[in-house]
Amino acid sequence: MKNIKKEHALLNFIKYGPILFVLSLSFIITEITLEDRKKTFIEDIKHIEQDFLLTNKKRIKEEVEEVYNYILDEKQNSEKLLKVEIKNRVYEAHQIATNIFKNETNLEEGHVHSQEHIFNSVKYALGGIIYNKGRGYIFMDDIHGTKLLQPLNKELEGKNLLNFKDAKGYRFVHKIINTIKNKTEAYDSYYWYKAGDKENAYKKISFYKYFAPLNVAIGTGEYILDFENELKEKVLKRINKKRYAQKGYIFIYDKEGKTLSHYNQNLLGQNRINYQDKQGRYLVNEIVEFGRNNTEGYLKYESSVNPLNNIKTNAKISYIKSFNDWGWSIGTGFYTDTLVKEIEKKKNSLEQANDQSLKKIIYASIVITFIFIIISFFISKIIKNSFKEYRESLNEEIKKTIEKDQQLIQQSKMAIMGEMIGNIAHQWKQPLNLISMSNGLVQLNQENKEIGSKEEVEKATQNIDNAVNYLATTIDDFQDFFRPNKEKETFKIKETLSKTCNLISSQFKNDNIEVIKEIDDIEVYGFHNELLQVMINIFKNAKDELVKLDIGKRLIFINVQKNEKEVTIRIKDNAGGIPEEIIDKVFDSYFTTKNDKEGTGIGLYMSEQIITNMSGTITVQNVEYDIDNTKYKGAEFKITLPIQ
Repeated sequence: MKNIKKEHALLNFIKYGPILFVLSLSFIITEITLEDRKKTFIEDIKHIEQDFLLTNKKRIKEEVEEVYNYILDEKQNSEKLLKVEIKNRVYEAHQIATNIFKNETNLEEGHVHSQEHIFNSVKYALGGIIYNKGRGYIFMDDIHGTKLLQPLNKELEGKNLLNFKDAKGYRFVHKIINTIKNKTEAYDSYYWYKAGDKENAYKKISFYKYFAPLNVAIGTGEYILDFENELKEKVLKRINKKRYAQKGYIFIYDKEGKTLSHYNQNLLGQNRINYQDKQGRYLVNEIVEFGRNNTEGYLKYESSVNPLNNIKTNAKISYIKSFNDWGWSIGTGFYTDTLVKEIEKKKNSLEQANDQSLKKIIYASIVITFIFIIISFFISKIIKNSFKEYRESLNEEIKKTIEKDQQLIQQSKMAIMGEMIGNIAHQWKQPLNLISMSNGLVQLNQENKEIGSKEEVEKATQNIDNAVNYLATTIDDFQDFFRPNKEKETFKIKETLSKTCNLISSQFKNDNIEVIKEIDDIEVYGFHNELLQVMINIFKNAKDELVKLDIGKRLIFINVQKNEKEVTIRIKDNAGGIPEEIIDKVFDSYFTTKNDKEGTGIGLYMSEQIITNMSGTITVQNVEYDIDNTKYKGAEFKITLPIQ
């Protein structure tokens, strides 16, 4: 009666449930769609903002990188350019000296000038060569290290500078002497003091060329700092003219805060290190810090200068990168006002789209709801009839399933019984042989007292008693095995495993299989005999695989451990493991790799059912392990059972 009421309630639910479901679903879909529109709007705004920021950040970074690489190229080429320039200067001076020598030595006979006169003529001519805004000059040295010409420092002329050292202890005059001795030309670099600055030494690059007629070296040099300062002026002049996109420009500050490049030409040359914006930030100082720390990155701030007339805010994001060699902070940026306009435009567009979508959704919901109501009436009738047919077929299937499970369980028991009968035969062979031999000795002794001593007869009698007791114990173990457990009980794992080994010991001994145990004395909760059946199934499968192999040792390892809640039983062999393509199928019903005579395919399936019924788990995997420096591989079954 109770089931009939439930059936009527279910049928009413089938009849009226879809109508209520459709009405509720329509309402929910409408609400979800509207909410989704709101979320989409918010996400679209986020995407617009992210795309805008990413695009512009990428652009300004590329602009800064382009300028940075331009400066770097100029800086790296500066020393090469300097070397070319001073070499050309020396070559020009060398050519002037050569021309003077030719003119002085090609006079009519008797009018050839002396060596001293020629030297003075060359010295006078070269001493007048001044270049690079008065910094550059030509000098001459002889093979002894004496300074013969020094236009900008007459005090050094005539002095021997052989042992002179630069600021770092380098005797640069030796290079000049070697150039004369080798009759060649050479570059050199050293650190020397500039005119008016005797405290700081600066790197200077020089070039020497041997002049054979006077056996001297003609040379010149230039401070890299002076050359780079001119280079900086050229670089900054070009950068100040650079524009991109909508009046985008590059700004540069040195490490002291001096403005080197800017859109506002009035700021050039000004030191703005202490400039504060409207928020009180020392903006230029923050930019300069990038250069001081040799870092790069983005900076957000309110700009004091805005070349765009059509924006409402000076909010700006700039990318700053330091050029450490010159102490410059290079940057450019973009104004975020354009983003605000984009968002407002998108917002208006989305609001219009939302209004139109809302009208469409409401109309569609009404139409779909009406259609679903009509359909649900027809479907509910069909379902009602189908439900009755399904109930009848389901009852039939349940009946068949119960019969199938009973047959499967009986088949499993019969398979185990066959194994056990074989085990009984193996177990009884040795004690029966012992009884037969001992009994024969006793009979012969009764017929002829001289056959067998008293001690031998007593020992034979004792052997008969021991064998009979062994047979009785064995049959009790087999009888316990086939006695079904009706209820779960607490039992000791060690005893169960010992009984398992006793039941199959004779087969293992005949097949030279050694069982290695590592078992703690642990109690578990479950079905004792059913667990015994699982163990026998696993041991039998291991034995069947081991006997196929021609190996030195056939081993089965048993390990039992526990924690606070459960016991873990591991059983592994050295039979090489289960093929990977079938290892996931070994617990399936009727799955077997053996032929019809050797296996039914229900042993491991029933084992899994038994362990699951005991609230435990059983799994299998292939493992590799070392024991006594020997590597083994095999299948490992892992069983976990609750302690209580």
